[in-house]
Amino acid sequence: MLLRTLESDPGRDLSKNIRLGSTLSNDQFPNDRFHYVLSNPPFGKKWEKDQSAVVTEHEEKKFEGRFGPGLPRINDGSMLFLMHLASKLELPENGGGRGAIVLSGSPLFNGGAASGESEIRRWLLENDLVEAIVSLPTEIFFRTGIGTYLWILSNKKPAGRKDRVQLINGTSFWTSIKNEGNKRRVVSDDQRRQIIDIYAAAENGEHSRMLDYRTFGYRRIRVLRPLRMSLHIDQSGLDNLKTDKAWAKLSPEHQAIWAAAIVPHVGSMHLVGWAETFAAEVVKWSLEHGTTIKVAKVFIKALTTAFGRRDPDGQPVLDANGAVVADTELTDYENIPLSESIDDYFAREVLPHVPDAYVDAAFFDEMDKQIGKVGYEINFNRFFYQYVAPRKLADIDADLKQVEAEIAALLGEVTQ
Repeated sequence: MLLRTLESDPGRDLSKNIRLGSTLSNDQFPNDRFHYVLSNPPFGKKWEKDQSAVVTEHEEKKFEGRFGPGLPRINDGSMLFLMHLASKLELPENGGGRGAIVLSGSPLFNGGAASGESEIRRWLLENDLVEAIVSLPTEIFFRTGIGTYLWILSNKKPAGRKDRVQLINGTSFWTSIKNEGNKRRVVSDDQRRQIIDIYAAAENGEHSRMLDYRTFGYRRIRVLRPLRMSLHIDQSGLDNLKTDKAWAKLSPEHQAIWAAAIVPHVGSMHLVGWAETFAAEVVKWSLEHGTTIKVAKVFIKALTTAFGRRDPDGQPVLDANGAVVADTELTDYENIPLSESIDDYFAREVLPHVPDAYVDAAFFDEMDKQIGKVGYEINFNRFFYQYVAPRKLADIDADLKQVEAEIAALLGEVTQ
């Protein structure tokens, strides 16, 4: 743009709006919006040099700034450029704006539910800003052969595209050229026209899918199972009990009474509920012998902790309020499509395998306050995967025998 002129306006200086500075930390056009925006940012660029300014804008300006939805991991700033582009679209009341940006594949799927990356995708999709995403052929850029994707954003979608995203598989539209530093392919004019025609048709086909944006969403739930234990009364458990804070608060006299009561049970195994029954018996025995002992729930917990051993067939452990205690070692997660009921999915996919499992109601989405955290990812392979049958074993065997014969012939020549 420093050198070129427009044929229609040769006197126009195209360089006057080229300004020095970092797009992320030093926006040179903070109050400008445009009807059309194009961007080709660097792939996989770390943004630690811009971190202070970006984080400040995210926290102080929130959605009034460019980075309100969230922040990606520091090792890849691609999605910061994506939000920057979205912020530059002209407002719908002023005619709206459309933009296109070339990115690597990571912004489609990196980051799980509630991560910065997922929240950015969520904001773009739920605000109906993503019109289409085109997967481009590999080896069309200098110095890199990775797969790239063209995101088309719009805040003025026609009625037929509302709440839908068009995925276009353009990976097969390329023409070979002489190798120029990892650039071995180009998209010819005819192939570009084919892609444009597919985009304009906005229909489902071999290279196109028109999808409701909610198709990309899921709700990640946390699945818990009860902590099941049995009590194994042994010397190591007694030693553990004596290191517990609840034991330390007892008087030496009471410690002696408890130790004497436990010793006869060494070598026995009981259900978890036995701890409370045993404690009640010790209290009664002590009272009958002139000593008053009070048992707090914290001491019952200390008994359970000291002598408890995980046991799949044991009783569920309850907390001081009578609620089931979850076994942290058995915690699992499930991703449920947004279109499906959590209850229906859980009954079909989880309970038949682990009947005592339950959904953690405390694991909820900060935005909609519903159980499970919402996530979005865009998986191209899911929609364009084509099964290719493996070769027949007989054909593979025949090829191997041919190669063996060729190797044997070469070895024969060497040894002659």
